Amino acid sequence: MIQSLKLPQTELTFKKSFPKTTLLMTAGGRPPENRWFSTLAAGLPIWCIDSGIHICRQTGITPDRIIGDGDSANPEAWAWGRSLGVPVEIYPEDKDYTDLQLALLRAKEIYGTTTAIITGIWGGRFDHAFGNIQSLAGYEELGIKSIAADESEVLFFLSGQDNVKIKTEVMPDVISLISLSNRCLGVTIAGVRWPLQNAELKRTLPYAISNQPLVNCQEVFVSLGKGLLGVYLQYKHL
Repeated sequence: MIQSLKLPQTELTFKKSFPKTTLLMTAGGRPPENRWFSTLAAGLPIWCIDSGIHICRQTGITPDRIIGDGDSANPEAWAWGRSLGVPVEIYPEDKDYTDLQLALLRAKEIYGTTTAIITGIWGGRFDHAFGNIQSLAGYEELGIKSIAADESEVLFFLSGQDNVKIKTEVMPDVISLISLSNRCLGVTIAGVRWPLQNAELKRTLPYAISNQPLVNCQEVFVSLGKGLLGVYLQYKHL
């Protein structure tokens, strides 16, 4: 089990340990920047979800698994992926689960508890982004620790009694806290312009958004007593 996770732009250190097996999944939303993706991909198993194959083809990185119905992938990129000799799981378009949900279920089946860094989450349609984030939050209960990330936006979750130190030389421009359960209790955030101490956040009244790190701050601390809390970071300047 591990407690720290490094992204190209930041390091996250949690109080609770989380699954040692870490996967990088590429979904079909806004693609990450090539250098960011290549840096993160080094040494990690990579799963391409449908049109997430595009970033692997563009960077010349061979994925370890391809999953999806192929409905949104470029035919040439999909054919390239299928030519690589890696496992390809093709599902029908008419199905109950989204491609991302199927990928998370397969990760659970193959690895058990897993840490999944998922890029290609942001951008595009609101219903897709909303469904993806809700799915990631829901799969936390199944032992899949999910982080949605690219070079511009990062979202991860705290559940139960947990905390995180967000440490980097260049802090995000925006830090938002979003209650994904009906209530989050014992919420604290320090190192920001508008700190909170043992606060209550409600899902129906998301007021703890658009916070800002203090000038010259290199570490922000967030803690949670009870509930499921989304911690969102935005980097405008990278």
